[in-house]
Amino acid sequence: MTKEIPSLHIVTDNIPLAHYRAMKEVYEKGMEIRTQYDRKDSSGKFLYPPSKDAQVLISVSNPFNQPRYPAASCCEIGAYIVEILGVKDKLVLPFEKLRSELKDGKKLSATEWPYSYHQRLFDYPLEEGTTVNQIDFVLDKLSKDIITRRAVATTRVPEIDCLLKDDQPCLGEVQLRCTEDNGEIYLNMNTRWRSRDLFKAWPDNVVALTFMQQVLANKLGERIGREVKVGGYSDFSYSLHIYGQDIASPGSMGMTAQQYIDMGEEKVMGRARDSENARDNLVVPQLEDLLAEDKIAEWKFGEEQIEMIKSFINDLNYGKLMA
Repeated sequence: MTKEIPSLHIVTDNIPLAHYRAMKEVYEKGMEIRTQYDRKDSSGKFLYPPSKDAQVLISVSNPFNQPRYPAASCCEIGAYIVEILGVKDKLVLPFEKLRSELKDGKKLSATEWPYSYHQRLFDYPLEEGTTVNQIDFVLDKLSKDIITRRAVATTRVPEIDCLLKDDQPCLGEVQLRCTEDNGEIYLNMNTRWRSRDLFKAWPDNVVALTFMQQVLANKLGERIGREVKVGGYSDFSYSLHIYGQDIASPGSMGMTAQQYIDMGEEKVMGRARDSENARDNLVVPQLEDLLAEDKIAEWKFGEEQIEMIKSFINDLNYGKLMA
């Protein structure tokens, strides 16, 4: 048995194919490693096999190629997309209050968040109580020098993250780079991750982040007065894993990871959804559900958040954004 965690590289032209091939590669070539989440019975025996784990670079040349939505998903993708775009940032506690409560060992409620990815990128908290919009700086760098390699934003806040016991941010860094081809400008997104659940989390992460990529391409285009198209998406995970529980038990996915892999590439791709199907049957209905009175109360949405959701629905329905 080698002491080194395997390094894998997946290159495809769409998201569902990247997910399936990464699943197969990690399952077949990943190292067996126990995790902090592995459960035991009363005798101390593990209930499930070890996870399969590897460090993996995945590159998708066009994340809006069809089909776009993998069959595997463990969340309401519409709700998750607008979370990545900032609709739940108001749930994040202010810096000093959060640090104080974490030091005191207080358990946060479901509507008291230590961070969101969007908040860390667009409203990065500083100890003195101010914030930094890193993405605004990133877009400014690109608008002044389209070939810069310095358009990077981080989610890491050591003063907070070192106090978190279970939920340090998985996403660590986002880099935007532009390329040109035949007079067209493309915005590429590169992301770096501490840890990822490949089976259940990777597909939703990537679909949602490439929505952000699309939004940022539009914003950059407005700044430079030229169309900017969505380019490639790449992510690197220090630990991309399939949990042993998911290998042995169907759980919320309705099938085990082994069953998903055994379906084969053709059947898995046949279950993937294109953008139009996902928009009409998943994304927009789930966004409309967020506007129900009970959901507005549950997530403490104000007028700003309600208008953000309505605007996003409108952009999808009228083609300003591709699902």
